[in-house]
Amino acid sequence: MSDSRHFYRDLPVLEKFLDAVETRHHVSVPGDWWVVIADVAGSTKAIQDGDYKKVNTVGVACIAAVVNVDRSIDIPFAFGGDGATFAVPDMFLARIIPALRGAQKLSRLGFGLDLRVGLVQVSDLTRQDFWVDLAKVRVSPHMTQSALSGRGWSEAERRVKTPDAEGVLMVREDEGPAEANFEGFECRWKNVPNFNGHKLSLLVTAMSGEPNVNHDIYQAVSEKIHAIYGEVESYHPLRPDRMRMALNPRSLSHEWRVRSGNLSRMKRLGYFVHMLFLNLAGMYLFKHNIDTREVKWSHYRNDMVDNSDFRKFDGVLRMVMDGNDTQAAELEQYLQSQFMAGRLVYGMYKSRAALVTCLVQSYNGNHMHFVDGSDGGYALAARGLKQQLKSLRTKNIIADTAV
Repeated sequence: MSDSRHFYRDLPVLEKFLDAVETRHHVSVPGDWWVVIADVAGSTKAIQDGDYKKVNTVGVACIAAVVNVDRSIDIPFAFGGDGATFAVPDMFLARIIPALRGAQKLSRLGFGLDLRVGLVQVSDLTRQDFWVDLAKVRVSPHMTQSALSGRGWSEAERRVKTPDAEGVLMVREDEGPAEANFEGFECRWKNVPNFNGHKLSLLVTAMSGEPNVNHDIYQAVSEKIHAIYGEVESYHPLRPDRMRMALNPRSLSHEWRVRSGNLSRMKRLGYFVHMLFLNLAGMYLFKHNIDTREVKWSHYRNDMVDNSDFRKFDGVLRMVMDGNDTQAAELEQYLQSQFMAGRLVYGMYKSRAALVTCLVQSYNGNHMHFVDGSDGGYALAARGLKQQLKSLRTKNIIADTAV
């Protein structure tokens, strides 16, 4: 079998976000690759207990653990709030599994959460007509993100979450080395407050069996959002002038647990002092728009906004938007009419603020910022979407969806 390790790196980049939902632009993942599903088991209860930032932290830390295994190989992934989905080449497996165990160890010891991880080979899915497709979409001059399509992704998730399902390689912390590198993980920003009333976490899935019809549904949803909310800048959940660095030890403790868990007590204390110093220095540099030889700090917060994943597509259109109750009500009325027509399912949840968790490879452009509702936006919106899916199945009106 040919070497497919650089399959994702070599994909052409789609330049417009709307192209991400047009699945004719997507390509099949090689059969010797694996779909990796990682999610926090019992995340609903953790959210109810007020621990959503812990859940969110574990999901992003898992991404850091995987991408740090070998930076020369581009790994497609999608962050879902309470976990992440990846595709990895087979030749990568022996190195990635210890990193995934390391993420499980961190989740258990650092946050008291159970990170469930399982893998399904792409060829096993496609043999049963569960297609595993993706594309690479430009978000900013410095950042691209993965767009996923095909029923194979959700089928892999179903199998991983089904006890003793055939063809699933489950990852368990106690079955081998558990060693992960979380370099680049940062969580140093205060929650971003709402500007107009709330941050709306929105999930939409088109329900046609025809890809072209699904594209038209997403196009219509995008046009409705534009009609209600205006240009992207008006509902973007982040604004450079509203980004504030945190000094509260509780806020900084999440990064501290991720990055210093394997250090001695004195080095752990040193890491915390280092974070505080960097944030104090950053506050000064931002306030006075000072650039250094290495970093243009005067532009960094603008780059943060540009490099955020506030909208994405992984078979579900996911967005975090800033708006008011009137706008949300109008959007919900439209989506409900489309749901009643069997065209889509959706979930919505309003949060007071946006939570930002970061993966920083370089302060000069190569940094990604994962956005979610501050108290469990995506995970809580997913409950409504799943209820609608169950309702449609009961009515027997779901076709085999293309996404």
